[in-house]
Amino acid sequence: MNFDYMRLPAADAERLCYAEGFENAAKLFARIEALQYALGQATAALVAIEENDMTARQASGAAREALTIVRRST
Repeated sequence: MNFDYMRLPAADAERLCYAEGFENAAKLFARIEALQYALGQATAALVAIEENDMTARQASGAAREALTIVRRST
C-alpha cells in the first residue's frame, strides 16, 4: 500500500516510515516535527510578548527561552 507521507502529521509519517523500514526518511520526519514544535514555541513567545503587558525583563526572558528551543532544534 502506498501512502502520501506529506499529507500525514510529521509524527505519524515518522512512525510509518520506521515501520516500513525507511529509517532515513523517518529521521527527516522526526526533524520536521522538532522544527515545527520550535516554530510553534517561538511564535507563542512572540505573541505573548506582543499581547501581554510584559516588562522589558519578562519580554527578554520569553524571547531568550524561545530562542533556546529553536537553537536546540537546528
